[in-house]
Amino acid sequence: MEQLAERWTGLRENFPTLLGWSGNLLSALIILVVGIMIGRWLSARMRRTNLGGHHLDATLRPVLASTLFYVILAMTIYAVLRRLGVDSTSLLAVFGGAALAIGLALRETLANIAAGVMLLFLRPLQVGDFVDIGSSQTMGTVEEIGLFTSTIRNMENIAVYVPNSSIWGNRVQNFGRHAIRKAIVEIGVGYDTDLDRAVEVLTEVLDGQPGLLPFDAAAASQPTIEGEPAPQTAPSPPEVYVMSFGDSAIILSCRCWLPSDTWLKRASDLRTDIKRALDREGIEIPFPQRVVHMRQG
Repeated sequence: MEQLAERWTGLRENFPTLLGWSGNLLSALIILVVGIMIGRWLSARMRRTNLGGHHLDATLRPVLASTLFYVILAMTIYAVLRRLGVDSTSLLAVFGGAALAIGLALRETLANIAAGVMLLFLRPLQVGDFVDIGSSQTMGTVEEIGLFTSTIRNMENIAVYVPNSSIWGNRVQNFGRHAIRKAIVEIGVGYDTDLDRAVEVLTEVLDGQPGLLPFDAAAASQPTIEGEPAPQTAPSPPEVYVMSFGDSAIILSCRCWLPSDTWLKRASDLRTDIKRALDREGIEIPFPQRVVHMRQG
């Protein structure tokens, strides 16, 4: 023990700078590891639990969790550099230059962050909404709006990661925003069809459709009060219109209101019932036709 104490005393006398750097380096490494662990733990806790309160919804929570991690990481790096003896003025100058260089090099990444902030602020889509962002591969349910990308689970149960700037700069159709949705089915009938009878048949199909939202004129005329649930009634009754005269058929448009959560199934049943009713009444749905006149030379 006496020999170890003598050697330690000799090292302190002969290599004080080396021992000081070693101690600072070790403590800086400990600060770095602890800071990263704390940042990851708090970020994961905010994502998976109620840290932050119940007022944080599922759309905002992942972004705040990522932001919290990067803030703690930046503070940890600052503490590490200060522990290594770097002057605070020099750190501010280095961080300023690094921020400028990173901003120029990562313009697209910064654009994704800005787009993510706008998505969270204006809320064109939220977690759980069924959306269409320009293609069939990006049609699905929103699972997460992140700091850089958003996750959409498409209809094939594939997770699609879309950059936020692509969402913000594209056309977004949100099918889950409203509780009711209008079904518009267009169908062609032959030119020899009795249009009054065809409209009557199609109207009967719409009126007898199961799951059709009822029309209440009194409820439709009442203004919607903010904070109260909208009444489950249709804003207009079922309608059938003669839309246009096509090359081979007269186009009729059937319109009614259905619940959004079962819209696809009920719209499919509606098309099936329309086809059956027209077949039962002997109303023809003509194929595309083209008349060719042969000129004798």
